[in-house]
Amino acid sequence: MAGTELRALAEDAAIWGFPLVFFGLYLDAAIDNGVTFNRFYMASRIANAQSKAVGPNIDTLNGRAWLDLAEGPQVIAVPDTADRYYTIQLQDMYMNSFAYIGRRTTGAAAGAFAITPPGWSGTVPEGVTQIEGPTSKVLAFVRTLVTSPDDLPNAQKINEAMAIGPLASWPEGQVVSSVADGALDAFQPASRSKGLLPHQEVAQMGAGYFARLDELLSLYPPSPMDTAQSRRFVPLGIGGPRDPAVSDELLADAVEAGILRAVGSVQSWPENGWLRRRNVEGIPSDPLIRAADNVYGPGTQVAEESVFWNLRLGPDDKALNGANDYRMRIGPGELPPVDAFWSLTLYDGNYFLFGNPLDRYGVSDRTEGLKFEADGSLEIRVQASEPDSKTANWLPAPKGPFQLVFRTYQPRAAILEGAYKLPPLELIG
Repeated sequence: MAGTELRALAEDAAIWGFPLVFFGLYLDAAIDNGVTFNRFYMASRIANAQSKAVGPNIDTLNGRAWLDLAEGPQVIAVPDTADRYYTIQLQDMYMNSFAYIGRRTTGAAAGAFAITPPGWSGTVPEGVTQIEGPTSKVLAFVRTLVTSPDDLPNAQKINEAMAIGPLASWPEGQVVSSVADGALDAFQPASRSKGLLPHQEVAQMGAGYFARLDELLSLYPPSPMDTAQSRRFVPLGIGGPRDPAVSDELLADAVEAGILRAVGSVQSWPENGWLRRRNVEGIPSDPLIRAADNVYGPGTQVAEESVFWNLRLGPDDKALNGANDYRMRIGPGELPPVDAFWSLTLYDGNYFLFGNPLDRYGVSDRTEGLKFEADGSLEIRVQASEPDSKTANWLPAPKGPFQLVFRTYQPRAAILEGAYKLPPLELIG
């Protein structure tokens, strides 16, 4: 193969393998930080300005669990949530969201779900639902709605009641959740504490990226859909000897270019100044779409569970900045059509929550004291200084750059099909 062909092939491999190498980074971090497999780690409070996660939501009490299916199926048991919104999102080592347990998919009643390893041919007992795991390692994300500060203990009880245990010893072998402040920090790569986004860390792996991809492929074989793709990459030293014409420099350049391409391929379109993200699929067939969907970290929700909009530029086409005052007016009857809830969250320029004296990081349909106008409209003020109205409709902003994310949970057809549009953010004065 010519040099240009090898370079193109290496870039394709960097994009195709990104989810696996990226997820491997998170798996290594959990192991290095002493995370026990097959156990839920639950946060004891919702995200705040001290959280290390990138772009966390402020609506749910979250948890994580790395499942190891190498020795057999693991059963996830959940309590009855009395119709409270919750999800357990399951992602395989290729960052495919292959299944959900929760209010939208399996209901809010108590249940037991056996996550089985690839190729498993056993049977599950009555009352247990089987979910086939595509890889022997699976990451589970728990999100349980918190309606108000006073409601936090209720959400905590639900998360504490979730348990994991081997199918072979069901139900006696269930292990209850581990709950603590900062419980989820152990799931974050070390790059987070260095101010580096994890995908940037991967981009700096150079030729070692391909050696790691080859290693992970042997541990977590691809699905039939991906097998043909992986066979193309043998000349790069993936699944066979490397072509002598492939240099470390070529591979390092391809990794940087491939990940840069993935970052630039996050698909969205403008709506009233907002960027509406493309509907995320559970198992996308296009490697570039899969890489782009997950480039900022694991846990990206499928559209049926959550659709969101991002806003970085104001009406003046300049970056949002606390030196200005803004407002968002949602007209009468124009609240987002959802079966669960919505929220508007503010992040600083690095996509972290902005610390402020009110500890208010967003405004939602559950914000206590939210004031509607006489005509039924809702006006949200986004600014650094407290507005004269002194209401809960104020979302405090830093004095420098910031960005906004508007999330909808269990969106209805009008959102999924693009008929509903968020109103614009307006510049005041």
